[in-house]
Amino acid sequence: MVDSHTSDSKSDHLAQIQHWNVSQWLQHLEAIHPSEIDMGLARVQAVAERLGCIKPAARVILVGGTNGKGTTSALLASLLQAHNLNVGVYNSPHIHLYNERVSVNAQHISDDDLCQSFCAVEKARGSDSLTYFEFGTLAALWHFQQLSDADKLDAVVLEIGLGGRLDAVNIVDADLSIVTSIGLDHQVWLGDTLEDIAYEKCSIARAHKPLICGQLNPPASAYETAKTLKGEWQVAGDDFGIINDEDGPIAFSRDERSEYRLPLGDCHIPLPNVATALHALTVMDLRLSDEILLTRIASLRVRGRMQRFQNTHGPQQLILDVAHNPQAAEYLASKLPKIHTLILAMLSDKDVAGVLRALPQCERLMVCGLAGPRGLNTESLALRCQQALSDVNGTVKKYNELLQCKTVSDALALLSEECLSEESLKEKCNDMSSPKIHLVAGSFYTVEAALNWLQCQEDTWNSI
Repeated sequence: MVDSHTSDSKSDHLAQIQHWNVSQWLQHLEAIHPSEIDMGLARVQAVAERLGCIKPAARVILVGGTNGKGTTSALLASLLQAHNLNVGVYNSPHIHLYNERVSVNAQHISDDDLCQSFCAVEKARGSDSLTYFEFGTLAALWHFQQLSDADKLDAVVLEIGLGGRLDAVNIVDADLSIVTSIGLDHQVWLGDTLEDIAYEKCSIARAHKPLICGQLNPPASAYETAKTLKGEWQVAGDDFGIINDEDGPIAFSRDERSEYRLPLGDCHIPLPNVATALHALTVMDLRLSDEILLTRIASLRVRGRMQRFQNTHGPQQLILDVAHNPQAAEYLASKLPKIHTLILAMLSDKDVAGVLRALPQCERLMVCGLAGPRGLNTESLALRCQQALSDVNGTVKKYNELLQCKTVSDALALLSEECLSEESLKEKCNDMSSPKIHLVAGSFYTVEAALNWLQCQEDTWNSI
């Protein structure tokens, strides 16, 4: 027998949530599960089946990997749109607004649609407890499903949040799976070795469906996992990739259905991500002209990925990147072998030593604190940096000066003041051939803080 008081309370709750705004919903998502991360698919799968959103579009594409997921997802979605398809994208985390996580044809979900999606999940979950990420994933899938029913959403690109095998996104009926890269990150949940991590990430493979791996020479467990799951293994270097000739880097695909050789020149997107996205297009039997492909690749900008700003008072460039693990830091070092200032703020569960060793040489390191339960304060980060790069005599190898700033905003304000006060600045104002490069990196929260500060400046730094 159902307790009438319990039934009335539930009815009152369902009536109340109809009027919640996004902020109220996000507070609710943060409160309903005791853990931020709770690996496993049973709970989220059960709710998804009630919602009927396991197959949210005709084409469902999973994108996992340690680094490059966001850029590859964005480029693949852009290429699909260029093929006149209606495309939904789910990614995480966001930088400014939660709405950034759910988009259709490059337009973020509205507050009304987001609240409606949250409401649908709340009604369907009953007494099942969901984490913040699980709840949000189901809301995105439900939204895409509604659009597929009404407006014929042709494809969805779904970015895996953490790992793959036990990530909430992995509940869907996928047609194509992509693993962009395999590196050390989230070891607490994924394991301490590349073999362990490759198993977790490549477990998004589906039987008799392509699994595209963008990692050159991946661990053996990557192929073994795909084979066990009966996925169609396709790997960078063998089936697709980048070659260099006298005209510069060229993307290639050996798929007999569609071969291409695109001169990429000074492409600002990581070339492995370009090759992976192009090969995904190929295996879906979709073909675009070389002109359209090159235009789409050249025009793509993803916030927080090598995002550049030019100081209006002189030859100073500011680059923002969400790099927070050694593999991502190594890529930055390959593109920026030496920088003037590194502004670094990181979370406590990240490999600070590995990231700092991999990042480019700099004249000055400015360490900053991050608020929140996982954020490192300034003093703790400075200590980790000093321990990582000091030899037995206490000599710092990677930077000449260490400054401690309370926040990222404080560091950027100091940097801007210095830009204005340089005596020779006016003389160098028109010489942009060798600008000073300043890098902000360490986490999504770091980039968010930097972008928030930049928004408040009056034409001091311009996006380029």
